Amino acid sequence: MLSRLPIFARFRWTPNYSLWLGIAILSGGLQAAGLVPAWRYDRSLISAGELWLLFSGHLVHLNWSHWALNMVGLGMVAFFFSDHAGFRQWLWVLFCAALFAGVGLYWRDPDMQTYVGLSGVLHGLFIFGALREIRIYPASGYVLFILLVAKLTWEAVNGPLPGSETMTGGRVATDAHLYGAIGGGFAALSRYLGELLYQLVEIKNR
Repeated sequence: MLSRLPIFARFRWTPNYSLWLGIAILSGGLQAAGLVPAWRYDRSLISAGELWLLFSGHLVHLNWSHWALNMVGLGMVAFFFSDHAGFRQWLWVLFCAALFAGVGLYWRDPDMQTYVGLSGVLHGLFIFGALREIRIYPASGYVLFILLVAKLTWEAVNGPLPGSETMTGGRVATDAHLYGAIGGGFAALSRYLGELLYQLVEIKNR
């Protein structure tokens, strides 16, 4: 059972913020150093064995505008959800979202030759955060989850949201959003099952 956190807890600095800050600094550093071509998701190189590009492609961006938009999204995750899980749990969510987004693109989108951006991972973080939010602040959690599902449904049916490609300066890979969100949902399910198993063990040992 999760205790209800006071709303002002969202303004409190926690160790998890070092994770979000580290991602922002690393991503910005790669952008400034001009390492986008070397770190981006590249299907031909991945097929040749460069599997690390499945993950590194999420850290580089088309341009500084694209980077800034994703950093705003990361800041929202940090502000609204940082306290909903521990440092290692957030690492697990990041891994799942990045893995599902990268492998999903490789497996399901053979025409996608290159890809950059954190947006797929961000959708996983938001899905995980919304599902955890439901257990603490149900009203806002359900609203956010419904909005996320509605956004993903729109993108699946109609393509990118109006104006999103103009803001990023390139094609929006909406499939990466879906795959990343599935990864975030998987991470949330694994945490729930872990908590359930822990409770069963505790009951058995009483």
